[in-house]
Amino acid sequence: MTARWTVSLLLAGCASAGAPSSSSTDAGLDGRPADAAVTIDAPPSPCEIKLAMSGTGFETGSTGWTHVVLDGATASGGWPFDEWQNGTATSGPSSCRAGTKCWATRLDANYTSCERAALISPVIDLSACAGRSVKLAFWSWHDFWSGTVAGKPDTWYDGGLVEVSTNGTTWMAVTPSPTYPGTIAINPNISSYSCVSQNNFYVHNKPGLVGSSAGWQQITVPIPAAAVTPTFRFRFAFSSGVSFAGTNPETNRTYTRPGWYLDDVSFSAE
Repeated sequence: MTARWTVSLLLAGCASAGAPSSSSTDAGLDGRPADAAVTIDAPPSPCEIKLAMSGTGFETGSTGWTHVVLDGATASGGWPFDEWQNGTATSGPSSCRAGTKCWATRLDANYTSCERAALISPVIDLSACAGRSVKLAFWSWHDFWSGTVAGKPDTWYDGGLVEVSTNGTTWMAVTPSPTYPGTIAINPNISSYSCVSQNNFYVHNKPGLVGSSAGWQQITVPIPAAAVTPTFRFRFAFSSGVSFAGTNPETNRTYTRPGWYLDDVSFSAE
């Protein structure tokens, strides 16, 4: 938000003493009445400059952004727990929201079962905005699997959520606008087929993005005052459960959904 100054031009007294007036109304230098108010944009504050520099459309690639497997999940055989990618989307929405690059759980295919990974921002110094209300905004497109499986009465919801941090280790839940549409519920197994660390899904039972967004939507996240620090970070955490009892990740993709696509991150302050 750019500050604005209002300046009144009081030029009536600038005429030479005794000089006749050319009209009944004294004119300012640009033809306005002499007492007209002129609004001038003030220079942006250090906070506004920093926030403007911290936004990104991801067109320059993944510089500063990282992605990691959640829950300490490891397995032999190279199961793809983490497939976050930066580039051109050819699946899901079929294109990024703007430009040619964005982030996605998988740019060219559905995600597979048992994934659990987070996309993490670089450190952003928000110290210039201390004492101000800061908001994070990003554009999001998602389509996650939900459904029931044989022998289980519950409905399961793959999904994702956004969190903030001051140290990149501990993460704080935030309430976005629009609010999350539901609660993530990860199905860890079907019959004899189970995800690795099946009872340790970080996002399970937490409010999050589930179902389908039915298009790109901008999501706004108020940043807690305690997180407006020199070491601010945020992340997008995603997990998927078992929707098909198969041991081949490529086969399992045909039973899931396109996943989560992210673009155009920006910040604002009040």
